[in-house]
Amino acid sequence: MISSLQEPLARSALDLEPVWPSIHIFLRWLDRQGCASHDPYDVWGTRYGLFARRLYYRKSWLGLPLIAPVLALEIVCPGARSWLARKERFATADAQLLLAFLNLHHLAGDNAYLDKALDLGKDLLSYSIPGYHGHCWGYPFDWQHGRGMWKENTPFITATPYCFEAFLGLFDATGDPVFRDIPASIARFVHQDLRDTPTSPDAAAGSYSPTDNSRVVNASAYRAMVLFEAAARFANDDYRRAAQKNLNFILQSQRADGAWLYTMDEDSKPFVDHFHTCFVLKNLFKLNRRLQSAAVAASIARGFRYYRENLFRPNGLPKQFAIQPRAQIVRLEMYDFAEAITLGALLRDAIPEAFAMAQRLASVLCRQYQLPDGHFVTRVYRGGWKHTLPFLRWPQAQIFYALTNLLAASGAAVPSLTASSASPNNQNQ
Repeated sequence: MISSLQEPLARSALDLEPVWPSIHIFLRWLDRQGCASHDPYDVWGTRYGLFARRLYYRKSWLGLPLIAPVLALEIVCPGARSWLARKERFATADAQLLLAFLNLHHLAGDNAYLDKALDLGKDLLSYSIPGYHGHCWGYPFDWQHGRGMWKENTPFITATPYCFEAFLGLFDATGDPVFRDIPASIARFVHQDLRDTPTSPDAAAGSYSPTDNSRVVNASAYRAMVLFEAAARFANDDYRRAAQKNLNFILQSQRADGAWLYTMDEDSKPFVDHFHTCFVLKNLFKLNRRLQSAAVAASIARGFRYYRENLFRPNGLPKQFAIQPRAQIVRLEMYDFAEAITLGALLRDAIPEAFAMAQRLASVLCRQYQLPDGHFVTRVYRGGWKHTLPFLRWPQAQIFYALTNLLAASGAAVPSLTASSASPNNQNQ
């Protein structure tokens, strides 16, 4: 148990103090940076990176000398990737930036934030991947993994749902029927192009992409969330039936202690990590807003209990793994902060303790891990070495979205985009 994170909510109200100033200077940084970014996986998508990872996965010890230079580059001089890879746009990042601007629009009532969200929506549509039953998105690089390789612009269920939520958000904010048609198209992709792998008479795992039959738990959680929401929005019982099978797979995959392994594929190394656990929990919570299922609520409660007790350090900061697939060199991953904050904001009423944790994590993140120019540290390695090259997909966009989720859950007032042009006092400068 993490007693330091279990004080009454009233005692943590001041933890929101640094959040708006941090968002403010992040927005100024984002205006300078733009929405194109390098990525943690872009170097691994080069010919050398693909070959090294392929050999590592096939014959681990032979591949180690080949992946070591890329790992060293990432730790010592991550900016050197600019010689090897160009900056790209990432759907996961653009969609979460869009959702964050919608949060600010709702809180401030300022159409300047909405205009930024609309611009991001146009950008997202411009690089939707053609050739499927509906709009979908992936990554702009080749991705070598343990079972093979996904070519660039293979659509993924881990990227596409953020776009689904983004365009639903634009529809809810504007009422423009165009923004209703786009999520309807996305739902067709999710239902028709992704594969189901039966795991029991009433359950099936949803695939990660249109080309695999993996049984990754968080992939099924994303698919179930999209299909339950689409079933309700578009009155489609086929979506609901498919989503129910994916949901049953998630519930049946949960261990007695409340944890979910990353995948139920028997040939994979078992691990339980922080942000993938958050993915499962947040998607279960979102879909249960439609279902109101006692069984799903009980699963969330068990999962959160395991998460709280096994994926935080004694000092209350996120722990990367509860079960490790291999030795780790990262001590703090800011992606974990972002997902923990978003999860806490979602669970505010269901599990108040989660919201208190989110407030404290946001305070630590804003006060200790935001750099003077406005972006956040990417990760901290063992020994205290900080990785500071900003990747929008991992985790700058997630942090921005998480902080606005926290403000939205708190009902906080925020300035208009014009009124906030004067620099606030910021603890990071």
